[in-house]
Amino acid sequence: MQDPKSLWQETKLKFAELENALVDCYIAFLRQMAKMYLQQGRRVFFRENRVVHWGEGNFGRLLIEGKEDPSEVFDDYISEIVFEREINEQIVKGYVEITEGNLHEIKYRL
Repeated sequence: MQDPKSLWQETKLKFAELENALVDCYIAFLRQMAKMYLQQGRRVFFRENRVVHWGEGNFGRLLIEGKEDPSEVFDDYISEIVFEREINEQIVKGYVEITEGNLHEIKYRL
C-alpha cells in the first residue's frame, strides 16, 4: 500500500500530464478555427485568458469577423469563439490580430 504523500505526488504528476493534453487539444482547435476563417479572408483576433484558470474562465477569446451564430456553426455553445459583424478598434482593444504567420499567439499558459 502506498503512503499518502507518494500517492499524492503520483496523482499530481498524472493530473498535470492530462491537463497539458487538454490545453494542447483545445488551443489546437482554436488555431485551426482561426486558420480556417483567415483562409476565407476574415479578420481574426485573440485575447489570451491571463486572469483565472481555464476551468473558471475558458482559454481566452477568439473573435472572428462575421455574422454567424456559434451555436448554429458548431451545434453547441463555445464560449471562446465570438463572431462580430463589424470589427472596430474598441471591440478589439486588448486583442492580438491573428494572421497565418502568428497562429502561435493563440495560446494559454498554465
